Amino acid sequence: MKTGALILASLPPEEKDRGNEEISLFLPMYPLDGTTAIKREIAALRKASLSPIVVLTGYQKEILKNHLSHNNVILADHDTYRENNSGETLQIGLDAARQQMERAVVVPVGSPAFSPQTLEQLLECKKSAAPLCNGQMGWPRTYVFQEDGTSADLETIPVDDNGILLSLSDPGGAERIQQYFRAQRSTNELRCKTKVVLTKEEDFFGPGICRLLDYIDETGSIQAAAAKMHMSYSKSWKMVNKVEKEMGFPFLDRCNGGKKGGSSTLTEEGRLFIERYQAMTRDMRRISQNFFDVYFKDFQ
Repeated sequence: MKTGALILASLPPEEKDRGNEEISLFLPMYPLDGTTAIKREIAALRKASLSPIVVLTGYQKEILKNHLSHNNVILADHDTYRENNSGETLQIGLDAARQQMERAVVVPVGSPAFSPQTLEQLLECKKSAAPLCNGQMGWPRTYVFQEDGTSADLETIPVDDNGILLSLSDPGGAERIQQYFRAQRSTNELRCKTKVVLTKEEDFFGPGICRLLDYIDETGSIQAAAAKMHMSYSKSWKMVNKVEKEMGFPFLDRCNGGKKGGSSTLTEEGRLFIERYQAMTRDMRRISQNFFDVYFKDFQ
């Protein structure tokens, strides 16, 4: 799935912000963490290997275009920005991004405080998703574009990152964001990733097939599950057949078509196998983190 990014930077400051001396009236160029707010966001998105990056411009667009002239981003004009609210602006931005990518990581220019870990969690989810902290949704968010041109409803991903709730436009928001970045710089970014793969003569069960089986159980259809995984129907069947052959028991109860079409559900053995795999993965991640802390303590 081609994943890029969209930065919403077209709206003028709201009336309530015009008397706020704490923030610039032009948020994209607010001085932040040794650069500007929008260049800080571009750097964070680029570090996550997101490409292309689309910037929606409107208010003071010529100034912003000059500011970003050497940043290798795609500029999309939002000429009706004075007539649109934030929801309408988001849709205009998504329409522009849809021409360049299959999934977009979207962030308003006034919400630059998010961690690499939060971005990673969002990207691991193959659905449209928003981060959730302390019961509140924040930014950035991911939008998966569907064949009909719309974007799917958002799921929430719990994260331990209060930066997603911060905005430069909020009272005291600029200082809290500066504090967030100071704390982030003092945090060790070296991390450990653990992936559990089951094998016999060759690998046959890992995160991909586990997610596929979960989706089949959720949708009742291997075709719908394959679509969610952006995978071909035939490849999905090959993965399921391989697991069943290696383990010697069926993972799916299959009901062939008819007027209402066929359906597939997990067998009890299949469900138990997946639950054991997921439990083992959680335990392995915890154990790996403990060993990581021991062996790499000197690098923190």
